[in-house]
Amino acid sequence: MRRLLCFIALAPLVAACGSSGKDAIPVTSTSSRCDVPRTSFTAGKLTFKIVNRGSQPTELYVYGSNGRVISEVENVGPGTSRTLAVSLKAGRYELGCKPGQRGSGIRVPITVT
Repeated sequence: MRRLLCFIALAPLVAACGSSGKDAIPVTSTSSRCDVPRTSFTAGKLTFKIVNRGSQPTELYVYGSNGRVISEVENVGPGTSRTLAVSLKAGRYELGCKPGQRGSGIRVPITVT
């Protein structure tokens, strides 16, 4: 009984830790574009949802200064989506889509304040 009460008490907290993705920032990747609806964000935890509208697998990267990879999600197949959660401090960054998972990809500068 005691364990059940603990579970009931903790259930809302555990649920709050999950991410439904409904507040995710959409990123659309094609063979020639990496589209994001805005390029300014508030510092803290950001969740990006990449949708692959291209014909090859793609990747999504968050780059910091000097092209340093801060976070990434790989193997996003054609017609599928994945989420990438990352905590960012104020600064300038780049989002990068990599159609075909090769090369330097298509980069979009973003600002976090």
